[in-house]
Formats: sequence, C-alpha cells, structure tokens
Amino acid sequence: MVKEVASHQDNEHWELQKRSGIPAGKKVLPAVWAMKRKRRVATREIYKWKARLNIQGGKQTKGVDYWETYSPMVTWNAIRMFMTLALVNQWHTRQLDFVLAYPQADVECDMCMEIPRGFKLPKGKDPKEYALKLRRNL
Repeated sequence: MVKEVASHQDNEHWELQKRSGIPAGKKVLPAVWAMKRKRRVATREIYKWKARLNIQGGKQTKGVDYWETYSPMVTWNAIRMFMTLALVNQWHTRQLDFVLAYPQADVECDMCMEIPRGFKLPKGKDPKEYALKLRRNL
C-alpha cells in the first residue's frame, strides 16, 4: 500500500485540497483498496501481495462524475497472432510490466476522493478537513 501511494504521489496524480474549497454539491468519493495475492505457479505459494487504490465506483453518478467507461484491451487472438509473427520473422520480443498503466489519462471532470488509509498528511493537518482532488484517473 505504501508503494502504491508513493507512486501516485511521485507522478502527481492528485493534489491535497481543503474540503471547504470543494464546490457545493460536489461529492467526495470514498477510496477503496483492492488487494490481490500473487502465487507461484508450481507451488501455489503466495510470494507477493499487490494493492491497488480505487474510487468506490458505486458512489459515482453517470453524467456528473463520469460520462463514459472505456478501457482499451487486447484480445488473446491478437496476442497469439503477434507472437506467431514474431516467431516466423525471428523478431526479438520481451515482456514489460506497467505498474501504473491506467492512471495516465487526465480526469475529464472535477473529482475528489477521501484520504485513503496509508496516506500520510503533512504534520498538523486533519484528514477530516482535507480531500484529494484527482488530476489523473485511478
């Protein structure tokens, strides 16, 4: 969780804002952690826990907090076709893992999120008085 929050802060995905500065009628959406365990294939041993920070989607209103949902995905058939082309043409391939692949797009409308667990505020600031204004999608 600490690494996830730190990577969001390093990439400036949000800014700290006083709740009094949030426009009237604008909701501050709750932050939710999605936890996933990674296992070794052969032994099924858990070797890593991954944490992803999300906004609780059920609290968003279409047309107010967002207009559309779209996430470009690749099909397995396309991957197989590319790998076949690489094999036939003897192309060099390698695997990449993008840790924060999704939060690269700018936020289309003003969205504010509660302070998530694991987030350390500057000394002397009360988490109940502040929210995070998103600059990028989570």
